[in-house]
Amino acid sequence: MWANESAAIDRRLLGPRFRYPDVYLQWVTYWREEIDADRLEPMLKVVTPNYYVSEGGEASDTDADSVEAVCSFLYTLLVSEQPVMRAFDLAEEEDETRGLGSEISDAFNELNILSDAPQLIARHPIKRNQAIRGKHVVHKPSFSQKNGRLYVYEAIDFTMKRPKPIRERAGWMAYMFTDIKQAVQAEAYSIYRPSQEDSNEPVEYAKKVLGGESVLINWADDFERKRFLNERQRVAESAA
Repeated sequence: MWANESAAIDRRLLGPRFRYPDVYLQWVTYWREEIDADRLEPMLKVVTPNYYVSEGGEASDTDADSVEAVCSFLYTLLVSEQPVMRAFDLAEEEDETRGLGSEISDAFNELNILSDAPQLIARHPIKRNQAIRGKHVVHKPSFSQKNGRLYVYEAIDFTMKRPKPIRERAGWMAYMFTDIKQAVQAEAYSIYRPSQEDSNEPVEYAKKVLGGESVLINWADDFERKRFLNERQRVAESAA
């Protein structure tokens, strides 16, 4: 949205979201002046009919990213109408997790608990890519199921060769789980294919991040996988 040479706003990129661009530009100018004058702290404590500031936490794990890159990420994540995954650059990444997702889908299908299964008789089937509104944005997890409470299932493949997609997908999943749970009563599950390496920093990071927001399911562990599938079938077939 910004032109690098003058830090001016490109009106062409405002789009239909801003019906009154002149008013928006006045607000941008006002906030810039307050920040330059180091008057930001008092403004954060004020609530007026025109604006209020909501504490949104802090940006961490920025690595060597520039301020511009971090701001672009936050804008795409919290303001833009683009898909949330775009903020994590996952839309353009080769997503090897799709193979695991297909395996999970096939397993659900064999149990006839997918909503599009040919012989569906389950009361509470598992749905694909169902839109779920979180506290801040609308998400479309790979699988979800509702029986009294909401269950959200997402896959991550730790055998991916590059560390960045693992870290970014884990970050996206954790954000999605947190945002959904802040809006509705939900349980989240991270279904993963384990890495063969004994020590893998991105995988350990992902497990730690996801373990705080979801139940980890090792898809390669026969006992763990069968127990997970049996529970999903029980939820699908039982009364609410």
